[in-house]
Amino acid sequence: MLPITEHKVECVIIKLKGKFSAGYDEILEYVVKQCVEFIKGPLTHIYNMSLNSDTFPEMFKVARAKPLHKGYIYSIENYRPISILPIFFFFNFGKDNV
Repeated sequence: MLPITEHKVECVIIKLKGKFSAGYDEILEYVVKQCVEFIKGPLTHIYNMSLNSDTFPEMFKVARAKPLHKGYIYSIENYRPISILPIFFFFNFGKDNV
């Protein structure tokens, strides 16, 4: 597999919606988008190290579970869990992102 370039990381970040939601790490998508010039180098290094070592960083595997109601709010049976993942978990470096 070819290494991920800073340009690819920058393209993926630019395509983010810029939401104000955050994962367990409390990093806002909006902030990531604003700081692209400063973080694209370190992120590129992390992703390439992950690919070369065949390991996925532990910090990307942790999620915050939150109950979401789907009906009558006073009945516990009407809640389901959702996982809120870190923003960097969602990066997709496929060929359509360059």
